[in-house]
Amino acid sequence: MNEQSSRDQFIERTKQRLDELNEEIDHLEKRADEVRADSRKKLEEQRKEVQQRRDELEKKLKEVRSASEAQFDKLKLEAEHAWKAFKNSVNYFRSHFK
Repeated sequence: MNEQSSRDQFIERTKQRLDELNEEIDHLEKRADEVRADSRKKLEEQRKEVQQRRDELEKKLKEVRSASEAQFDKLKLEAEHAWKAFKNSVNYFRSHFK
């Protein structure tokens, strides 16, 4: 029972952080529309990478949700790695607006 609780807490915490960064991405995308055309291509490439990383994280969360207790630890590590990659790509995208 404790394992399930740990999994549910991990999923909920990761989902909450994902939702928060998704809101920030939406805000940054609106700002990207205001950027000069020559910079826009670079931002568009970075935006696509952010979306790809987000999709990877969402896929990992689905895997964690359906994982057996034996698979949970391995998939949790993979989801944490996907989270870090997603967060780094968001931070890089964000850096274009400073």
